[in-house]
Amino acid sequence: MAPGAAGQMSFGHLQNNTDPKWWRDPGLRINVLQCIGLYFCVFYLGYDAALLNGLQAMDQWNDYFDTPKGNLLGLISASLFLPAIFTPYIASAINDRWGRKVTLAFGSLLLILGAFINAFATNLGMFIAGRVIVGAAGPFGKTTAIALLHEIAHPRLRPIVATSYYCNYYFGSIAAAWFCYGSLHWGNTSWAWRAPCLFQIMAPSVVLIWLFIIPESPRWLVHHDQSEKALNILAKYHANGDIDDDLVKYEYHEICHVIQLEEDGKKTGYLDFLKTPGNRRRLLVLVVMATGTNWIGNSIISYYLSPVLKLVGITDYDQISGINGGLAVWNLFLSYAGSLNAERAGRRKLWLASTIGMLLSYIVITGLSGSFAQSKDRGVGLAVVPMLFIYYGFYDIGWTPLPFSYGAEILPYHLRMKGLSIMLCVQNVAQAFNQWVNPVALAALGWKYYIVYLVLICGYLMLIYFFFPETRRLSIEEVSVIFDTGRLGNAGAAAAEFQQDDKGAIDAAKGGVSLVEDESSAMGYKR
Repeated sequence: MAPGAAGQMSFGHLQNNTDPKWWRDPGLRINVLQCIGLYFCVFYLGYDAALLNGLQAMDQWNDYFDTPKGNLLGLISASLFLPAIFTPYIASAINDRWGRKVTLAFGSLLLILGAFINAFATNLGMFIAGRVIVGAAGPFGKTTAIALLHEIAHPRLRPIVATSYYCNYYFGSIAAAWFCYGSLHWGNTSWAWRAPCLFQIMAPSVVLIWLFIIPESPRWLVHHDQSEKALNILAKYHANGDIDDDLVKYEYHEICHVIQLEEDGKKTGYLDFLKTPGNRRRLLVLVVMATGTNWIGNSIISYYLSPVLKLVGITDYDQISGINGGLAVWNLFLSYAGSLNAERAGRRKLWLASTIGMLLSYIVITGLSGSFAQSKDRGVGLAVVPMLFIYYGFYDIGWTPLPFSYGAEILPYHLRMKGLSIMLCVQNVAQAFNQWVNPVALAALGWKYYIVYLVLICGYLMLIYFFFPETRRLSIEEVSVIFDTGRLGNAGAAAAEFQQDDKGAIDAAKGGVSLVEDESSAMGYKR
C-alpha cells in the first residue's frame, strides 16, 4: 500500500495510514521484521538448555571432561544463572544512559566471547567460565529486547508479537538438540561437542546485524531530548511516513505522558511493593511466576533429560538425542498455540489449564517411573516418553508465553521496571538453586524426587486460583490497576478508572501535533 492511502484500524477510533493486513503494508512489514530480529535475544536460553542435554548424551564430551555428575554437573548448569542475578541491574543502567541498541550490542558481544571460551575450553574450569560469561550476557538481551519490542511494535501488532517473544526459546532448543544429534556420529573428536558450543555465536551475531535496521526506542529518544527523531520513527513504521496520522500523534502524546510518569516514578522505591494490598498482591504474583517457571518440574526435563530417561531404562545416546530434538519441535508448536490464543481464551484460563494438565501428567510420570524401578519392565519405561511430551505440552500453553507479558501487564508504569527487575532476579536465584540441587537429588532419590515437584505444582495451582486475575480484553493501563480493585480484580472498575483519561488522550491526538508539541515542551522535552 502506498504512503498516503487511507486505512482503518480499531484503536480508539483513530485513523491510521496502514493496510489492515500487515503483510500488504510496507511500513508494517519492516516493523514485523524488526520485531523478529529481537526474538534472537531469547534464542540463547533455549539453545543452552538443549545443548547441555545434548552434551550429556555425548561420549566425546563425557570422555573429555570425565563424565561430570552430581554436584559438579549441578555447578555446570547453575553457572549460567548465578551471574544473571546481578547483571539485570547493570543492563538497566546501560539502557538508561546509552539506549536499547547499545545495550543489545554490548550483550551480544559478551555472549559471543562466552561462546568462544566454551568452544575452545581445555578443561572444565574454562568451560564453566565460558558459561558464566554467557549467563552474564543473557539479561542484556532478555530484558532489553522485550522492552524495545513493546516500544517499537505497531499497537495493532504488539499483543501477538510480545506474547510470542518467549516462544522462540524453542527455536534455540531445536537448533541445539539436532546439532548435537548430528555431531554424535563425528567419531572420536572433540569437535563433536566444540562445534555445537561454537554455534552459540549465531544468534548474537544476527542481533548485531539486525541492529542496523532496528530503530532506537522512541520513548528513550523523547526522554533524551530527541523528540523529532522519535516522532519520525513512529511516523515511518506506524503510518508509512505520515507525520500527521492520528495514531502517530496519539502515540507521541502517550509517550510524553509516560515519560512524565517516569520522572514521578523516581520518587518511588522497591519498598512500595509492601505498602498497599494491591502492590503486595502484585509482588506475590511476580514471585510465583519467577519461581514457578523452574519449580514445577520442567527444569529436570529441560536440563537433565538424559539422567531422567536413564531412570526408566532408555540409555542409548541416539534415542536420548532424538527425544531431546523431538521435544524441542513439539514445544515450539505448542507454545505458539498458547500465545496465539492468550487473548481469545484468556490468561487466567490458560494459567489454570496449563497447571492442572501438568499436575495430572506429572502424577502419571511419577507412577510409571516408580513402577519401572520395581519391575524393570521396558514397556513401562517407554511409556514415560509420551507422558513427557504431554506434560510439556501443558507447560507450553501457559508457562512459556505468559510470565513476562503478564508480569508487565499487571504493574503500573512507575513500578514496572522495578517489578520486572525483581522478577528476573528471583527467577535466576531460583533457577541457579534448582539446577544445582536437581542432579544431586536425582542421584540420591531417583524417581521419588518427582514427589517434591508434585507437591510444588499443587501449591502453585492454589496460588494461581486465588491470586491470578483475568486480563483479557483490557488495555495495559486498565490491567495495571486491576489488583487495586480486589484480590482477583474487577475488570469493570479497572476500565472505568481509565475511561476519562482515554478520552482525553484521543482528543489530544485529534487536536494535532501542535498540541502534543506544546505539552512535551511544557514538560521540558524538545523537538
